[in-house]
Amino acid sequence: MTESETRRDTTKNAGTAAAAPVSPSHDHALQLGVPNYMRVAEAIRHAVIDGRFEDGQRLTTLELAKIYGLSLAPIREALNHLSAEGIVVLHPKRGAIVRSVSVDFLAEIYEIRLGLIPYLDGQRARIATPASVQHLLAIEEQYEAAANRGDISETVARNIELHRAMLAIRPNQEAVQILARHHGLLKALRHRYGFSAARPGQAIQEHQHLIDAFRRNDGEDAFKFSSVHLLNSHRELMALVKAGSISG
Repeated sequence: MTESETRRDTTKNAGTAAAAPVSPSHDHALQLGVPNYMRVAEAIRHAVIDGRFEDGQRLTTLELAKIYGLSLAPIREALNHLSAEGIVVLHPKRGAIVRSVSVDFLAEIYEIRLGLIPYLDGQRARIATPASVQHLLAIEEQYEAAANRGDISETVARNIELHRAMLAIRPNQEAVQILARHHGLLKALRHRYGFSAARPGQAIQEHQHLIDAFRRNDGEDAFKFSSVHLLNSHRELMALVKAGSISG
């Protein structure tokens, strides 16, 4: 088979795979009011994680436009967004090449987060006010309710909200942009793999210790508990994906 035939076959398979129905747990990506490029980016992201788009597979804007029934502009914007996340690699005149979401890739993401988030939490804990702590407690209450009823989507959303509220005590827009780069990927992985049986209860305890450090304005404890929380989350997610279809 020639290279051009191989590419045509790959693109055809991509169309068939991507046309598969979006799982009910991902319906939030299809809500009205969400920009088209974000909806497409979410759909492609899940297709990569689910293995419907494979490592090294070529995705062209024209074929994706046919699959999702959109013009080329939102498709290009979605691929640019996914390129910034590292999920696809863009090549001039060749479209996008899917990059494997491997455990090594995830380890690199968490290395960045471990280097940044605990430091930020420690700094913000030192200046937290009673009002900001009450806000954290209110979000944590919603997080615990979602975790206890097994609502993965709501649990992930409230977890993101909690950590964003901690950072918002003294905003750092550069840090927000760095951390937001992989939010979509980590959310999609949680929707795909969920949580281990022990993780929700463990995470609740970690959140409580971290919020208490904010209440006491103890930056050292906040750094320590934030580090433990991230390490445990990383190890648990890595164990889940290693047991699934993601390779090393």
